[in-house]
Formats: sequence, structure tokens, C-alpha cells
Amino acid sequence: MKKKMTLVLSIICIICSCIACIQISGLEQKTEIKNLAYDFKKSADHMVYIKENGKYEAYFVLSNDYYGKTLLMRYYLLDEARKFNIYEGNGACDAYYPDSLMDKFLSKDFYNSLSPKMRDIILDMNIDVATKESVKPEPVWDTEKIKRKIFLLSAYEIEKDEYSYLPDEGTILKYFSEVDDRTNRIGYYKNGETNLYWLRTPGKLREFNATAVSDYNGHIAYPQVDSKYAVRPIFCVEGNTLVFKKDIGDKKLGKVYVIE
Repeated sequence: MKKKMTLVLSIICIICSCIACIQISGLEQKTEIKNLAYDFKKSADHMVYIKENGKYEAYFVLSNDYYGKTLLMRYYLLDEARKFNIYEGNGACDAYYPDSLMDKFLSKDFYNSLSPKMRDIILDMNIDVATKESVKPEPVWDTEKIKRKIFLLSAYEIEKDEYSYLPDEGTILKYFSEVDDRTNRIGYYKNGETNLYWLRTPGKLREFNATAVSDYNGHIAYPQVDSKYAVRPIFCVEGNTLVFKKDIGDKKLGKVYVIE
């Protein structure tokens, strides 16, 4: 009798252990996206994959508290280099971000490259941008609010400490501010090549100079608006958005977190 009881208890223990393992495995297979944010846990897996034009692309979860929401940045630069805006010359404030060529591209073409479900998840954000008056080479640095779903990083968000004369557009991001050598700011294509990528901040030197991140040392550069450089979109989602582990067909990656 005692042997039977011992056997039954052993079987029950094994079953309970299996159930526990399944539950733990299930927890590992999904999580809220805010748990992947760099400023939430530096040792976490910060990458999530999102479909653009039907193909998965990597996004880095930068912050779980960007205006109270979770901020994602495209990990690799978009393949096609683009102008920030048309060049009209002095007096035209060509480096003004709202309704620039770049702003229109992100809000329309790029936004429409995402799946319908992803477009529903992305939030409308009231972001800070320099005013048109602040684009002029004068000692004026005012900001205004505009509502956007897809936008660019600002110079303030990646390099406030050294360039304190830049407008307070947005919020300082720990991922950039905590690394002294700036190498994590450099933008890469999938093939390993680098390029400058645009920011939403005006260059202030002249009304037709915007700002970009240098592909040489990660410093702020001031290219003319009609130069063609890379694009690195960012956007926000709710922190409780669920992400799931999935095999996306890349053997090197294995299972990765996706939003679907």
C-alpha cells in the first residue's frame, strides 16, 4: 500500500512539475513590450520585429517612458536615402520639420508600409519640435507641439549634455546619453554599411541646414536639407502591448519577439 501511495505521489509531483514548466515556458513566449525597453532593464532582449511591406524588420525598444508611452526605433536604416526637404534658400525656413518632405514621407508612405494592425497600434503623439521662428539664425529657441504617429529623433534626445544650445525637443534618452563614445548612435544598413541619418531638429547655422547623426563618430552634423541621407523612423505604442516569440524563418535569429 505504501509503495502504491509513493508511486501515486511521485506521478503527481511529475505532473505538477510539467505543468509548471509549461506555464513558465508560456510566460517566456510572451510579454508586455515595456519589459523590453532599454531604460527598464538593460540586460533584456530589446528587439522586436514588425512587418513592413509584408517582411519582418527589427526595432529597438528605446524607452518605456517617452511621454508616458513606449518608444520604438527602427534598428537598421531604411534602404532608400532621402532629402529632408526642398531647398528654397534664405527666408524659406527649409529646415522646419512640420510638413517637410521627410515629415510627409513618414506620415504617409512609410506609415502605409506597415500592416493594418500595426497602424492601429501606433499612437498619435504630441511631440515637441522647433518653431519656424527658431529655424532662423537668431538667438530664439522656442518649441511647439505637433501630433504625429511616425517621426524622427531630435538632437536634444541623443546629445543634450554637449549641445545645450539645441531646443528641448522631446526627452533625453538613456540609451544615447549613457554611452560616452557615441558609437551606439551610428546608423547601419543591413549590409553593415553606415550613413548619416536625419533628425527633426533644425541646424540653426542657416535656415536650410537641418541636423543628422554622423556615420563617422556619432556627432551631430548639419547637412543642407536637399542632401540625401538615411531615414530612421521612431514611433510609440502602449506599454502593455503584448509581444510574442515566433520563428520568422531566420535560422540565425531563432525565435524572436514580434508584434502581430
